[in-house]
Amino acid sequence: DTGGLAWQTPRPVSAKKTFSFSTPTAISVEGRIQIVAPGSDCVLSLDPRTGETIWDVRYDGYSVVPKPLWHRGRVYISTGFDRASMLAIRPDGRGVVSDTHVQWKLDKNIPKTPSMVAYQEHVYSVSDDGIMLCVDAATGEIVYRQRLGGNFSASPLLVNDRLYFTDEQGVTTVARAGGDAAEIIAENDLGERTLASAAVSGNAIFIRTADALYRIENQ
Repeated sequence: DTGGLAWQTPRPVSAKKTFSFSTPTAISVEGRIQIVAPGSDCVLSLDPRTGETIWDVRYDGYSVVPKPLWHRGRVYISTGFDRASMLAIRPDGRGVVSDTHVQWKLDKNIPKTPSMVAYQEHVYSVSDDGIMLCVDAATGEIVYRQRLGGNFSASPLLVNDRLYFTDEQGVTTVARAGGDAAEIIAENDLGERTLASAAVSGNAIFIRTADALYRIENQ
């Protein structure tokens, strides 16, 4: 109501590189709202009313960009630079739960910049250097890898059962979600540098390039 500071919570680590850029995610666990906020060397779950830390997972990483993913009772995060890991965390712990509530961890072809998406039993991601991963959400088993090419900053977009991956050169690769093998449906090239993630409104996709904003829709 007033714009005054309600609370602030110092991060309980001494990271050498303290800058990170991830957008926090609100989740509901056993009727209680948690704010999942990744940063350098740790991800915190906070009580939005008080700023109290509910749980805390430690790792080595900074410049954390990907937004946490909440899917089927687990939180999925990327630990950022230098070497990114994907962590699947059960959010029902209390205190420092690095050794007890990290259900699985992957260390190869993990995005440092694009966020992840989930469809049914799978988590999908694309690494900054263009490797698409499909991972079993429950076990962390890699279902398949697919090289898309190019470099990626934009996060993938999921619409129904289709995944849209836009690289930095403006090429969008469309893949089908849900199968046990990669199925590329189409590639569309705008021919312009693209770093921003796509958005959807109604039946239209919006893509912002370095020079323009495009609305793409089947009329």
